[in-house]
Amino acid sequence: MGEADVIAVDHDLETPPYQQIVDQIRAAIERGSLAPGAALPTVRQLAGDLGVAPNTVARAYADLQAEGWLQSEGRRGTRVAEKTPAADRRARVHALEEAVAQFLAVLRHRGYTNDEIALVLARHPQGNPFKRR
Repeated sequence: MGEADVIAVDHDLETPPYQQIVDQIRAAIERGSLAPGAALPTVRQLAGDLGVAPNTVARAYADLQAEGWLQSEGRRGTRVAEKTPAADRRARVHALEEAVAQFLAVLRHRGYTNDEIALVLARHPQGNPFKRR
């Protein structure tokens, strides 16, 4: 994986680390920065880089293999599948909507109001990607 595809695990999030890894790898494949056939780090390498247990990475890789995103080549490692699940626009939009809903639910659970969330997003330079910088 290239520098643009750095995977990070945030232990402060309520999302489990293995799910964070799954989501980030899937997103890199969907946007094309991880091409079909691209090699992924070994389970031990990625676990060491992220500071998580090898079983956490193994679970993420297994989930992605079961969904058709990755393929294991035994000793040769894990690679992006040559034919990944279709990521049509509707599925991407639905996944984005789910991610935003989950994000908002976490913030509301932590006690933030809709007005507080909207205010911070409006002011944050990354909060509005269409805002001129």
